[in-house]
Amino acid sequence: MGGRNPALPARMTAVRYTAFGPAGETLRLEDVPVPAPGHGELLVEMRASGVNPHDTKKRSGWLGVPLPGGGVIPHSDGAGTVVAVGEGVREDRIGQRVFLVGVGPKDGTCARYAVASADNAFPLPATLSWEQGASVGIPAFTAYFAVLHAGPVAGRTVLIHGGAGCVGRCAVELARYGGATVIATVSSAEKAAIAREAGAHHVLDYRSDDVAAAVAAVTAGRGADLVVDVDFGANLRVDAAAVAENGRVASYSSTSNRTPELDYYAFALKGVTLHFVQGGKMPPEVRREGGRLIAALLHDGRLVPHVASVHSMGAVAAAHEEMEGGRTIGNIVVAIDP
Repeated sequence: MGGRNPALPARMTAVRYTAFGPAGETLRLEDVPVPAPGHGELLVEMRASGVNPHDTKKRSGWLGVPLPGGGVIPHSDGAGTVVAVGEGVREDRIGQRVFLVGVGPKDGTCARYAVASADNAFPLPATLSWEQGASVGIPAFTAYFAVLHAGPVAGRTVLIHGGAGCVGRCAVELARYGGATVIATVSSAEKAAIAREAGAHHVLDYRSDDVAAAVAAVTAGRGADLVVDVDFGANLRVDAAAVAENGRVASYSSTSNRTPELDYYAFALKGVTLHFVQGGKMPPEVRREGGRLIAALLHDGRLVPHVASVHSMGAVAAAHEEMEGGRTIGNIVVAIDP
């Protein structure tokens, strides 16, 4: 039947911002009503909320999207327990441990309770902590969309920029799972060790190595069938040189330059497909397929979220500032107050 569980409180603590700007000036703890799940939705008692670069770019105004009336409860990823369901959702989902992806865009997971589409909530294995569950979401789904949605990668060569980052590490794990030869780029020995642990066959330091030449050497001059790019504006020349004919470049960010200029024919004469990936903008069928695989790999220990730091709700500004600092290796999480 669905609807509000009468045992639930009427109000809750949530983080909210009502203006764009620095984290310390905009993020506030507020007392707000507990939402009710609508048709096809469920209500989750949140235990942890994942912070992604998209969250900080949105809060700062960098993305250039309008601010919804009434403000925003941030973060699209999280983990918790289903406590109520709306019409059209099976009641046996109540009590299920889940990780969430793509919640929002107005009211996200940095609150005691959050409403999510039932299709955006996936089983969280008991072997994983709430903090690990909150780290899955956008990083893993972005990696899936970039690496596996377009078809098998078995026997192919995949170049992954930023192979130790949250998305990059997942991309390495998924490409290795899919049977590809994986080349990862990193910027330090510490990050090289992380990429190798995730399954990269070859690890390059993009600061000192000639990445395109190294890819050519690994592939006998053919190039990478797929390039997964963390910063298109910074890497587009390397991408054009390293990608194979009829290859694909899947980019999920261009932080260093949001309006890059590219040499059209450097890509076009190779017949390259440019795929701009947004983990929160997947077609429903891709999200469902990806969710099934990601949940299975989490269960089998073949996809392992790496939590770097955990902040309290009262220190959410510090979590955003840590993300914006760009020095943390791994996922940044906010623990939801009981």
